[in-house]
Amino acid sequence: MVLKALIVDDEYPARMELRYQLENFPDVEIIGEATNAREALRLINALDYDVIFLDVQMPGMTGVELVKQLKGREPMPKVVFVTAYENYAVPAFELRAVDYLLKPFESQRLAETVQRLREAVGGSESEPTGGAPAKPSGDEQARRQPALSFLMAEKDERQIPVPLADVVFIFSEGYNVFAQTHSDRLLVRYTLQELTERLPPEQFFRSHRSYLVNIFQVKEISPYFNGAYILKMKDKDHSEVIVSRSNVKRMKELFSMS
Repeated sequence: MVLKALIVDDEYPARMELRYQLENFPDVEIIGEATNAREALRLINALDYDVIFLDVQMPGMTGVELVKQLKGREPMPKVVFVTAYENYAVPAFELRAVDYLLKPFESQRLAETVQRLREAVGGSESEPTGGAPAKPSGDEQARRQPALSFLMAEKDERQIPVPLADVVFIFSEGYNVFAQTHSDRLLVRYTLQELTERLPPEQFFRSHRSYLVNIFQVKEISPYFNGAYILKMKDKDHSEVIVSRSNVKRMKELFSMS
């Protein structure tokens, strides 16, 4: 059984880190994300989720208040609180939360949470119990193609050749891939895997499953939780891009960090 999941957190890097870690579990599918409890409520009213990964402290309605509003709902999604605050554990379990993950958490701790969810929805007999399954690589058979010297992008039905130096970062959103320049977000007709293989590796760094970063467009590097890092970029919005733990070593090599 695949668990349809919703992530609710007002911090974008936290949502992306949790999404990245949950991709280790093929029986958990992230169907939606929300930045606050009221937005989450609208999504829950529109679609039946099996599980909500829910922050507690958010602007406006708290995560605890959201669960109280859902009380009596059929079907009621399972709730996992994911928070940096210890003092909400008692009310969380009073609301029959499946688990209470305290940031930062280790991957094995998340594996325990996923197993609890499997058991809570009656799927434990068919799922592994030995922690996170191996992540499929998906690119062993990929064919090398010619290197790219620019990106062909689209905007308003126009084809736009974008010099690589103008690309700040590239990211996937749903089934689409976009290139972010200083001021524009442009659709490109490549997969991230294709771009990883065809862009110069000394310039473009796969910081996360969903991001490719132009290292010459990085403004600041800051540590984040659980061993991850945040890159502040040089586009007009000073976008923040996460570097997952598994890619930190490569980042430090590229930037000659000790």
